[in-house]
Amino acid sequence: MNENKVMTYGDARKIARELAEDTLRNYWTPGKFPVDPIKIATAAGVEVYDSQLGTDLWGMLVGGDNSATMYLDIDQPSSRKRFSAAHELGHYMTHASADSFDGFTVKPIGSGEGYIDARSDENRGNVFEVIANEFAGSLLMPEKKFRELKESGNSDIDIANFFKVSVDAVSYRSKLLGLTCTP
Repeated sequence: MNENKVMTYGDARKIARELAEDTLRNYWTPGKFPVDPIKIATAAGVEVYDSQLGTDLWGMLVGGDNSATMYLDIDQPSSRKRFSAAHELGHYMTHASADSFDGFTVKPIGSGEGYIDARSDENRGNVFEVIANEFAGSLLMPEKKFRELKESGNSDIDIANFFKVSVDAVSYRSKLLGLTCTP
């Protein structure tokens, strides 16, 4: 990260949305839903494995020599596993796609270095976790299609079923996009 400029959560979310759009454009068929983050990760050169990760991990990404390996906890629901895969892919794309974003320097993930996606709140406010979460939401629920479904009167349950994500993910995405109704 550039030490002269502080990255805000707004900066992080913008970077993540742009990265997700670029990833979909380069690795996915436009208009095809649900998006498969594991197929995208594999196409981008990431090895993906189902693993027993214990009680506090959804997933992890470990750097290697010119590659990365993603591990996804085998004991999570399929909608959560998709989000975990997209989240870890967000970490990979953040470090693999450019040397900098909007003036912020980003270095590649070194061999043996990486990220963990904890079930607990560990590292929740870390800017790279914000990027990975926003990337995951933007990848799995692209804004244009998400807005189209919301504006057509679909329920959060219908939208979750369409994108194969959790209702909580739909609710949170609605909030981030300013599409929630306030009483």
